[in-house]
Amino acid sequence: MKKALLLLTIIMLVSLGALTGCSLFGGKDTNTSTQASNEGATKKEVETEEKEKEAKDKESEELKNTAESKTESSSEDKEVNSNSNNSSKTSESSSDSNSDGQENQVDWGSAWTRDIQFDHALLEITQKSSNTFSFKLHATNAMDAEAVKRGAVNVGEVTGTAKVDGDVATQTVPDPDTGCQIKMTNYAGYVQVETVTDCSGAAGMRVHFDGKYKKGNIPEPEITIEDEPEDNTNDNFEPSEDEAQNNNDQTTEGDSQSGVESNTADQSEDSGESETSENSAQPITKDEARQLVVNYLHPDNPESIIEYDHDDNGDYIFHYYIVVDDPNIEDDGHTATFGWYGVNPNTKEIYDYMAAMD
Repeated sequence: MKKALLLLTIIMLVSLGALTGCSLFGGKDTNTSTQASNEGATKKEVETEEKEKEAKDKESEELKNTAESKTESSSEDKEVNSNSNNSSKTSESSSDSNSDGQENQVDWGSAWTRDIQFDHALLEITQKSSNTFSFKLHATNAMDAEAVKRGAVNVGEVTGTAKVDGDVATQTVPDPDTGCQIKMTNYAGYVQVETVTDCSGAAGMRVHFDGKYKKGNIPEPEITIEDEPEDNTNDNFEPSEDEAQNNNDQTTEGDSQSGVESNTADQSEDSGESETSENSAQPITKDEARQLVVNYLHPDNPESIIEYDHDDNGDYIFHYYIVVDDPNIEDDGHTATFGWYGVNPNTKEIYDYMAAMD
């Protein structure tokens, strides 16, 4: 009985010990498992935090790189734009300088001449600026040397301001009185003058402004006018006494024979001379003088007018002109004078009245 109780007690103790041991081992395992679990969770959290930190750092770095790239791109764009602007400014300034240089390279000089005998003209240029200059163009015309000798030289003149465009200069506005406007083209070695409008009102008969003008003020060639041959007969020649005596003797011998014939011839000579003298002393009329001027000028404009104006020292003075219609004038317009001509009624000589006045 006692053995049974002892065995039972031992068994109970063993069972209790087993149970206690299991409980201890189970708690230990649980604690170990919990600790391991906690360590795993902490490790994961740390890893997660590190990943998040890496992701944030990476994102920050990407943002920073993006900002830097934008800044660099903006700087490059600005630099490109700046270079482009500088380049365009440089090209513009270069173009302007080339343009200015080209304009400056055109030498308009101060004088150009249409060097044609009896059709002479002089172009004078003054007050030159970068794109304008003042000019005066004076032209003359004569039929020949005889006309020059008589003073029958027609003139024309146009003045104004010209605007320069490269190698071409054009009169800015037509002349208010004559309506004349010209254009000048510079070919370096010469200047070509052309009329833009009708310039007949600014020029005398046969005078024109067009043509090729050489550089420089070239004087018109002097015209050599031959003097009339001198009479070599010496009216004051006095013969010697012997020659005079011989002549008197010869004359006396012949006088007796031809006295009657000589008297008859002298009478007819005197009569003829008196008639000739009377005819030559008769002056021509104004109408006859006007016809002489018409024949002398041969005007090709049917609207031209040649009329008597006044007398000057016995000579008839005629006005040669046309009437120019002007819409700004209510009356019949204004006259454009071609010239003034004088006629000597005794010798029938025709001359340029204005030239003779100079």
